[in-house]
Amino acid sequence: MKVVKDSLSIEEDLGILYVVYFELEGKPLVKIGVTTRPIEERVAEILTSIFKKYREFPYCRPKRFRKTGNVYEKEAQLHEYFKSYSYSPDKKFSGSTEFFDIPLEEVVPVYENLLKGKDIFYESRQIQDTNSG
Repeated sequence: MKVVKDSLSIEEDLGILYVVYFELEGKPLVKIGVTTRPIEERVAEILTSIFKKYREFPYCRPKRFRKTGNVYEKEAQLHEYFKSYSYSPDKKFSGSTEFFDIPLEEVVPVYENLLKGKDIFYESRQIQDTNSG
């Protein structure tokens, strides 16, 4: 999968690929995103944006955040991998399109495998083949 942004290839883009656990709208949710700033600044921005819409701060805990190359490509792969768990909060805020209704413990190993250079879609097919046979 190759991601193109503003008609420019972004294969070599460096950034932080992060996984943050949230409790929002009475649900445990996972946000998968990218930032080029310190993770603390991005999380503070998300929390401020949520507060402006909901008038409360949700519980949140950054679980994984690591600088990596091809960061937008990797983010797109994770979003594609978990697309069946995509969650749209009732109110729109900064980053609200990148939430997933899936247990954190299912996201972390996939994130780790992706950052180790593994083909997460291949790994998933192998597990499915093993379970169905």
